[in-house]
Amino acid sequence: MDAETLPHEPCANCSTAILAGQNFCPNCGQKAPTPRLSVHEIGAEFVHALAHVDRSVLSLIWQLLIRPGVLARDYVAGKRKRYFGPFAFLVVAVAFTSAVIAISGFQAVTSDAPNGLAFFLQQHINLLFFFDVPLLAAACRLMGIREPFNYAEYLVLTSYSAGLHTLFYALVVIPVWYVLRSDTALLTRLFYVSLAIGPLYLAYGMYQFLPGRRFSSAIKGLFASLLTQAATQGLVFLIGYFYL
Repeated sequence: MDAETLPHEPCANCSTAILAGQNFCPNCGQKAPTPRLSVHEIGAEFVHALAHVDRSVLSLIWQLLIRPGVLARDYVAGKRKRYFGPFAFLVVAVAFTSAVIAISGFQAVTSDAPNGLAFFLQQHINLLFFFDVPLLAAACRLMGIREPFNYAEYLVLTSYSAGLHTLFYALVVIPVWYVLRSDTALLTRLFYVSLAIGPLYLAYGMYQFLPGRRFSSAIKGLFASLLTQAATQGLVFLIGYFYL
């Protein structure tokens, strides 16, 4: 047995024997040998996760900006190794945006009069973000009842779409509000403009996601988003009515 085939040291992650000269575990793929944690190591991992072409956050966000429907369709078709999964991305996006809302003091939930329900939703805005996703998938399924996708597959599209839309609030809406918060008239106009972003973005996603007539697919996405907004507002109103 030559030196190249002699066991070097077991993998720190799964204990598989690693041969001398191997840089990665043949079983789990972890780097070998595993270095001791340091600030430099953590920084390198962060930069890799953020900017590396393969499975990077920036790459995923860029793809969601230019081709959300194609990305979702590829995931549904089985191409699930290259990017973060839709549900993990949604959880990270909601957690980040909820933290930005809490730190900035941004009022994501407004009410004509202060009440317990509005306060609860403001404090637990993540629940509202998550609640919209299954409703949106159900609306897409309803609009695309004759299309070849089931409810779970629409959840992929709506999770990706809702995740990016949630990040839009953290990275665009809240910073703009913070800079212009003294100009209430301008903020009101910008608020109404921002309301159109979600429906138009889902329409663009459905335009790419569904086969066949593209214009019809976009209209389905637009109506699905508007239907979800109306259902959410109606449900919150009913809860508020009985709660108060």
